[in-house]
Amino acid sequence: MIKVSRTLKELSYKIFQTREKLLDLLGREPTIEELAEKMQIDKEEIVEALEAGSEVESIYKPIHQKEGNEIRLMDKLEEKEHREEKILDHMLLQQLLGTLEKEERTLIYMRYFQDKTQSQVGKELGISQVQVSRMEKKIMENLRKIGT
Repeated sequence: MIKVSRTLKELSYKIFQTREKLLDLLGREPTIEELAEKMQIDKEEIVEALEAGSEVESIYKPIHQKEGNEIRLMDKLEEKEHREEKILDHMLLQQLLGTLEKEERTLIYMRYFQDKTQSQVGKELGISQVQVSRMEKKIMENLRKIGT
């Protein structure tokens, strides 16, 4: 639970009253600067009081419920973070793969995206399984160096 000081609560109420007066006077929503000037206080104090007076949402609050499946705000936040991480990972992977020679890129693609064994990759590339293993190890070491 978040406790807001009495001073901030009172200031928030005064800002609300001043806002209403300026709204009538100006015929539009007053700016932070106009509120601060009218009340003769800093803009930062206005912002702090408005933020303290705003309603806080719980991340556990249900935002959707369908067929007994409840979705909470927290679930959506996690999805967005994972989506952004995946996009960044994909961009980094593309950048790293772009630094490889064609044969190296093909080897990594076959091993990690097509899930082929070293023997299968060796047959397709016309090299031995041992050579595939050595190349893969060298490529991965180079990618780690570039990625850090």
